[in-house]
Amino acid sequence: MTFSLLSDKEIRELCEKDPPMISPFIPRQEGKPSYGLSSFGYDIRLGKRFLVPLGGVNAVLDPVNFPRELFREIEVEHVFELAPHSQVLAESVEVFHMPEDVMGVCWGKSSYARCGLLVNVTPLEPGWAGRLTLELANLSPLPIRLHIGKGIAQVVFFRGRRPLRCYTEKEAGGHYQNQPGVTPPL
Repeated sequence: MTFSLLSDKEIRELCEKDPPMISPFIPRQEGKPSYGLSSFGYDIRLGKRFLVPLGGVNAVLDPVNFPRELFREIEVEHVFELAPHSQVLAESVEVFHMPEDVMGVCWGKSSYARCGLLVNVTPLEPGWAGRLTLELANLSPLPIRLHIGKGIAQVVFFRGRRPLRCYTEKEAGGHYQNQPGVTPPL
């Protein structure tokens, strides 16, 4: 088997299985910024929950010993304005159940990229399940308005042979398996 990029037909098939690869699944593009199934990917939506950094003098972020007290969780209904030169952790609306032979890679959407938003998401590894945590960074000198429930990023899916170790079987462990939403480093 060769490594291949999945088309809309293949993505739809994986989302109609049990468990669905993406839930809830929108079989067409809707809204602005758009969300749902595209030709060779899926545009995910921005969820309501955010981890906002509080800052502080001599504060240091350490992924090995993460200072959770330097963040507060907030829930937003309609829009979130991301301050200039700042970042937050956010969540996707969608929950994923990645098949053991499929991997996803995520990129930001062009409308937000043109405003200066950088979307960073680690790969969706084979066998991983959960709601995505998104790192959103405003590179602009102006605030960026983020719209809850609208498209925020696109995931592109690749299929290959099942790896020797899926996400939960790795030596380092699957720390983020079944994460319910926005999750800081564990």
